[in-house]
Formats: sequence, C-alpha cells, structure tokens
Amino acid sequence: MNKITLAAFLIYSAASALTTSEASATGAGEGEWAVYAEELNGDVHFYDTSRVEKIDTLRRVWNGVRYKTSVMGASSYLSLLEIDCSERTEKILWSTFFTDKHWKKPALMTDTTEKPKRQIVVGSATERLTEILCN
Repeated sequence: MNKITLAAFLIYSAASALTTSEASATGAGEGEWAVYAEELNGDVHFYDTSRVEKIDTLRRVWNGVRYKTSVMGASSYLSLLEIDCSERTEKILWSTFFTDKHWKKPALMTDTTEKPKRQIVVGSATERLTEILCN
C-alpha cells in the first residue's frame, strides 16, 4: 500500500476511533469491541470487530487494552496493528496511552510513527488475536 493511501486510512481510522463510543466490558457497544484475552494480572484486551481490514495475508485491526492497575499513569492503551498472517509478525502503525479506561483522555500525544515488524510472541495476547483474525 502506498504512503498516501496508508496516511488516508490512518487519518480516517483515528477519527473513527475518537468518535466511536467506549467498549463495554462484555464487548458489546457501538464500536463492536470484543474481548480476546484477559491477562492473569487483570488486564483486558479488546479488538474492534467492525474495523478489521483484510489485504491478502495482512490484517489491520484496532486493539485496545484496559489495565487493571495504572501503568505509569495510563489506564488504557489503543493501537492500530498490522498483523501478517503468513509471517506471524506484527507492526504497530498508531498508538496512544490514555488516563481513563474508555480511550477518551490521551495521556500523551498519539504516536503515528510506524514501528518495525516483530515476531508475535508465542502465548501472548497478540498470538490469540492472530488466531482469531487469520484462521
């Protein structure tokens, strides 16, 4: 995908993310957020089932985490992930931390710097999300 198309997608997706209502604990709600993993420490991982983009073996998906306890002042995290189903890699395209659990109050400026690909860790929440989206 060329950079202009990616930029347009990111701008549209970011605007949608900010206007989408919060995810409920059950995964219901306007954004169609679904729980896909719960950590032993109480952190809950969600993805937006209504905004999964499929391009060949790639999946672009909005991913959210609600922390059980604050992580350096952040109560939640939201990112746009690109998962490569064939290579089993992930790349973060957009991310930010929030001071609330509803992805409404950013703790920092949004990081729109595309990160390098990295292998998906076996047994991780991202591996579970990959199983859902790629199988």
